[in-house]
Amino acid sequence: MASLTLIISSIFGALPVGLWLIFFLWQDIKKPEPKRWILILFLLGMLITPLVYFLENFYLKIISYEEAAASLFMTIIVYLGIAVIEELAKFFSTALILRKNKFFDEAIDAMIYLIILSLGFGVVENILVVYEGIKNGGYLLNAMSVLSLRFIGANLLHTLSSGIIGYFWALRLLKGKKNYLYLGIFLSILLHWFFNLAIILFGGELVLFLSLVLFLAAVFLLWAFDILKQIEKPIRYI
Repeated sequence: MASLTLIISSIFGALPVGLWLIFFLWQDIKKPEPKRWILILFLLGMLITPLVYFLENFYLKIISYEEAAASLFMTIIVYLGIAVIEELAKFFSTALILRKNKFFDEAIDAMIYLIILSLGFGVVENILVVYEGIKNGGYLLNAMSVLSLRFIGANLLHTLSSGIIGYFWALRLLKGKKNYLYLGIFLSILLHWFFNLAIILFGGELVLFLSLVLFLAAVFLLWAFDILKQIEKPIRYI
């Protein structure tokens, strides 16, 4: 029964991520990345998820999460730390695997590869959510409802935050100024932290405002894609 639940969870958990993957790969249709490297980055995103969870749990133990949860200030610190861990893990994993990669030669590739890895990270979260929901006696219909919320919430947040880093990373590689990358990482962490913190503190009360935040971030990301598509200057990441 457990194996069947895992199979069902994997199928349905991959659906929303698959839709985002198709959408963002379409942004690079002019010169698509090799399927082998798309798969490598996606699997890497899945593989780093347990490590990220370990680091987050270790972080929560250090700051005594159960006691910290009673304090607004410490709650802010908790979710800031989680955002930092996840965004840095996604970026450094991508940067490491792409080192000396001859296919990493266009500015737009920085966004594409980071987003692919973030979707691999997101699919594991989706599978766990569905699996736990079914395992604890929930109905698949309820799990699908949760996934639909993750599609326009957590999954989109991962792609947007990674895409933001990717855009500024591309500028750093094009212009040789590290400040671009630092700015991208800062904005990515800020978006991730603010969204999660607002959900925890206010729940559905700010759903319209948070939807607007994600919409504006998505608009920025699409604009960034258009900007990088027009850049013909090759990048060299060694």
